[in-house]
Amino acid sequence: MNLMKFKGADDAVKLTIRLSAGYCIILTIAFASSIIFLINKIEKAYGQALVIDRQGEVYEASSLSASDMRQYEYMNHVKTFVTHWYAFDESSYEKNISLALNLIGNKGKELLNEYNDVNMLNSLIQKNIRYGVRIKDVEINTQTIPVSGKIIFTQTGYRARGSISRNIEAEFTIYDMLSRSEENAHGAKIEDWIVRYSEPVESNGANTSQAASPGKNENQSETSKPTDHGTE
Repeated sequence: MNLMKFKGADDAVKLTIRLSAGYCIILTIAFASSIIFLINKIEKAYGQALVIDRQGEVYEASSLSASDMRQYEYMNHVKTFVTHWYAFDESSYEKNISLALNLIGNKGKELLNEYNDVNMLNSLIQKNIRYGVRIKDVEINTQTIPVSGKIIFTQTGYRARGSISRNIEAEFTIYDMLSRSEENAHGAKIEDWIVRYSEPVESNGANTSQAASPGKNENQSETSKPTDHGTE
């Protein structure tokens, strides 16, 4: 019997096994690489979307984390409250105040009492005043418990013979509710509404306004006083 033939066959088997193992390793690496590549592509696809507006324009949009989205909801919530609570005339006063009260907690009762104490609606009718608001900046701090923030805006009261404006800086806290509703789409409510007013600045001529610089009257750091709204 030729033992060399057996040795040659054994070497051939070992070589075949090595080659097969090498091919398997290469295929495994290639398969893993393709899986990683596909996962990255899928994640990128989920993170981006195309938006087509009514004019047919196409935009690329990216997804945001839930916490980032919630921050923007808080900002919009506070802006909505300010535009209802500080901007109105005799025909929109009751509706605006009712809408705003859905966005604020127990503090809203105190603010409403202050409006009622000066008979705000009757003042609007007798003096023919309307109020407008221009929001300048909103900050939300989601790192505090509860969430806190600050909003800066200008309120202007318009009368037939001119207008009067003041800057208002309000600090607040905001908390989540268990559910959302048509009246409170963001499912949140404002609390601890503390404001600081600048000195009012008058301007002659209808529908004109001039804003004063914030922080001049720091002694008025308290909840909104209806007697400070507009002109006498």
